[in-house]
Amino acid sequence: MQITDRLLEVLRYQLAQEQFVLEPPAHPDDPLTVSQGGEPLAYLAGDGFLWPPANRPQQLATRHIARIAAQVWEMERAFQQAPVMDVPPPHEYRRLLSSRQYVLAARYDGQGQFTFVNWEYAPYDRNRLLYGRYFQRNAFAEAKEDFLHRSQLAQGLVRLEADELCIIRQALLFRGMEDKGLQAVEREAVDHVLQRLDALLLPADRALWEAEQDMEQDMVEDRG
Repeated sequence: MQITDRLLEVLRYQLAQEQFVLEPPAHPDDPLTVSQGGEPLAYLAGDGFLWPPANRPQQLATRHIARIAAQVWEMERAFQQAPVMDVPPPHEYRRLLSSRQYVLAARYDGQGQFTFVNWEYAPYDRNRLLYGRYFQRNAFAEAKEDFLHRSQLAQGLVRLEADELCIIRQALLFRGMEDKGLQAVEREAVDHVLQRLDALLLPADRALWEAEQDMEQDMVEDRG
C-alpha cells in the first residue's frame, strides 16, 4: 500500500487524541517513532509493522498504539481503493461499500480527519441519494457498524476481540519482514491476507468484505 501524507496526517491526529506523539524520522528510511512525554514507546515501519524499543518490553501502551495504527492503515487502504462517487452532488466522496439500497462513503477533510457517511439511495433510482448519517473525526468503526445494521448484514454475527486481531496482524507483518525464505508468490499471499485481515477474521467485516466484492463485480459488469 502506498504511504501517503494523508496517512501520516491521520495517524498523527489519531495518536494525539490518546496523548501520543508521532515523531518524524531522522532519515527517510528510518521508522516512525511514537512517544509520550519524550519517551519512545514504539516504532512503526511503512507497512504498519510495530515493535517496542529494545529496552522496554511490550506493554499496554504499545498494544494500544498497534490498534490505532491498524485502524489508520485500514481507513487509508479503503480510501485509496475506493472509486469516486458518481452520484451528484457528493463528488468529493469515495464509495467504500454498497449493499441493498445503502452506500458507505468517505471524504478526506484535511488535518488528519475523514468524514464517513451512510446514504440511502432513492427507491429504484441509484442516481439519487436520500437520507444520510454522518460520522466525523475518523469514526470509521461506528460508520461500518451503522452500515451493517442499515443494510441488514449484521444479523447473527459474532466478533473477535480487537486485541486478538492485532496479534494476528502483527504476526503476519513480522513473518513478512523476517522470513527470508518466503518466495515472491508467498509474499504476495501474505500481503493479500494483510489487506483483507479484518474482513477474513472479523465476521462483521467479512460481511462488509462480501459487500465490497459484490460492488466490485457490479463495476466489472457495468464496464462490460
